[in-house]
Amino acid sequence: MKCSKCLHDKLSREFPSDTISQKCYHVSTYCLKCIVTHLKSQPVGTCPECSVSLSQKEIRDLNDSWEKAPFRIDIENISHFTGSSGNESNEVNLNVGAATGNFYVVLLNGEKLTFQLENIKTVVNLREAIKGKTNVEISKQKLIHKGKELNNFNTGRVHKYLSEYGIVADSHIQLIVLLFSISKELSITNLTFDLYWGYPAGGCDYLDGTCMLYAKNVHWRSFDYQSTNYLDVPNMAHSGDIMDHVNRRGHHRITANLSVLPPNITKLFFILSAWNSPNIGHFPNPSFKMYDATTPHINLCNYTMKKANHSQAVIMCCVGKDTVDNTWAVYEVGKLTNGNAKDYSPIVRTIGTLDILF
Repeated sequence: MKCSKCLHDKLSREFPSDTISQKCYHVSTYCLKCIVTHLKSQPVGTCPECSVSLSQKEIRDLNDSWEKAPFRIDIENISHFTGSSGNESNEVNLNVGAATGNFYVVLLNGEKLTFQLENIKTVVNLREAIKGKTNVEISKQKLIHKGKELNNFNTGRVHKYLSEYGIVADSHIQLIVLLFSISKELSITNLTFDLYWGYPAGGCDYLDGTCMLYAKNVHWRSFDYQSTNYLDVPNMAHSGDIMDHVNRRGHHRITANLSVLPPNITKLFFILSAWNSPNIGHFPNPSFKMYDATTPHINLCNYTMKKANHSQAVIMCCVGKDTVDNTWAVYEVGKLTNGNAKDYSPIVRTIGTLDILF
C-alpha cells in the first residue's frame, strides 16, 4: 500500500486497522506515522483527510500505537524508511537492523548464558534459545531487563523485539525460573518445608533451615530455630531443632499458610546454612521437600543439594506473590552465599542483589 501523504510504499500493518475516530467514515489512506506527524502540527487534533475533530483519548491511542509499533524496529522492513525525506530516518534507529555482538542471560544462581544479537531478534526467539541450552520450558521463564519484564507480544499478537527493550551488545537479562504455580483454584492450607540432615563426622551439628519474609524488597522477619513464632504472623511456624541423637539425624520443619499471611508480605526465601561446619558438604545425606498440604506428593522445589556442598549457605528458592490476583508461585534461586544463623547479613545482602519483580 502507498501512503497518500508521504507516497511511500508501506506494509498494511503500518496503517491504522480501523477509522482513526468514531466520527470518521473512511479507512485512513495516511500511514500511522504521517497521521501522528499531522496531529503534532495541529493545535486541535483533526483527521488529516476529513478534518473531523478527534477526542483526546483517540489522539493518545494513536500516539501510543505509534510509540509501540513493532514495525519501527522490524529489520526486515526497515528499508521502507531509508529513502524517506525529512526526519524519517531519525525516527527509526537504523543501527537496530545491523545489531551485532553478544548479550547475556543470567540465572539467579549466577550462571551466565551467552547469545548473539545477530541470531536472536524477538523475545520468543530468545525463550526458544534458552530452552535449547537449559531445558527450561518457555512457560517457566520470567525474563527481566532493567526492571522491566519481557513480554512475547504486543497488542494483537505481534512479536516483541529485543531492541524494543533497549537490549544491545553486552546487555544482561535476568532469567527467573518458575518451578510451580499455586493458583486460586488450588486449596491452600499449609506450605510445608521439611529438611533432614545427618550429623557430620565430628558430631552433632546443625544444617539450619530458615525462611526470610520480605515486604517487596525489605527484609521483614526471619523464621529459624530460635525465632519459631511471631504474634503478628500466627499462621506460620518453625519447628526448632528436632534432633535424633540415636540415629544421628536432624530435622527442621517450616509451615506457612500463604492465604492468611500479612498482606504486605510478597516473598518468602528459603535458605540452608551450616552452623559450625565450614560448608553444607559436611552434612551427610541431606534431604528436603517443599509441598502443599493438599498435594504432598508434589515437590515444589527440586534444588540439587550437592550444588551447595562447598558453600556456607544457599538461597534455595523464593515463593512469591502476584499482588494483582494474590496467587503464589515458586521460583528457583540456587544462589550460593556466605552467612548463617549467627549472622544473616551476608545472606540479606545477597538477596538484595536478586532481581525478582513482585
